[in-house]
Amino acid sequence: MNRSLAKHPDRRLHQPAAVTAVALVAFACGCGARAPQVEFGNLRHSAALRTAANTRSRDRLERAAEVIEGERAAGRIGPEEYAAYAEIIATARGGDWQAAERAAMRFRRDQTRSN
Repeated sequence: MNRSLAKHPDRRLHQPAAVTAVALVAFACGCGARAPQVEFGNLRHSAALRTAANTRSRDRLERAAEVIEGERAAGRIGPEEYAAYAEIIATARGGDWQAAERAAMRFRRDQTRSN
């Protein structure tokens, strides 16, 4: 038996959960999925979300979320684009600032790739 597991037998119970968590994170991080193509002017939203996540600023995050919500209400952001922003916002609100920043960067990078 592995010595580290022998010292902490309950670790064996956590290993399947850890593997599942890693698989879910890998799936959520892309697995080939691309962000929807957006209007050039709307790229400012992903930039604002990246800045908020990079600085770990709740104020910036909430300001960006408010602007995005207003743009959606005005019809300037479509449902797929809004869903992508909402996922980034939810990730940051959940405290995973690093994942939110990576998602915002991936969103912008996907805008330069051809489908």
